[in-house]
Amino acid sequence: MNKKFKKHLGYYISLLIILLLGLSLIFLVTPNLMLQIMIALLTICFYILWGAIHHLINHELTLRIMVEYVLIGLLGASIIFFMIMGGII
Repeated sequence: MNKKFKKHLGYYISLLIILLLGLSLIFLVTPNLMLQIMIALLTICFYILWGAIHHLINHELTLRIMVEYVLIGLLGASIIFFMIMGGII
């Protein structure tokens, strides 16, 4: 493992926990469509917040990085939304 990855391993584990918890909760509340959408949006908000905090702590926070997190969050939201609406989840 390279040095930078080892330094940020705790951040990556916490991000993985946030995303897996959100996905697990979506599966657990499967019959409730509105609750699934709310959990998905909340998970995405936590993802964006995690990115801001991570880069702020490491003095790397720029507008470009925040736009990237928001766009990836919106992409994830659209994927999850269409999976929920299509009955896949």
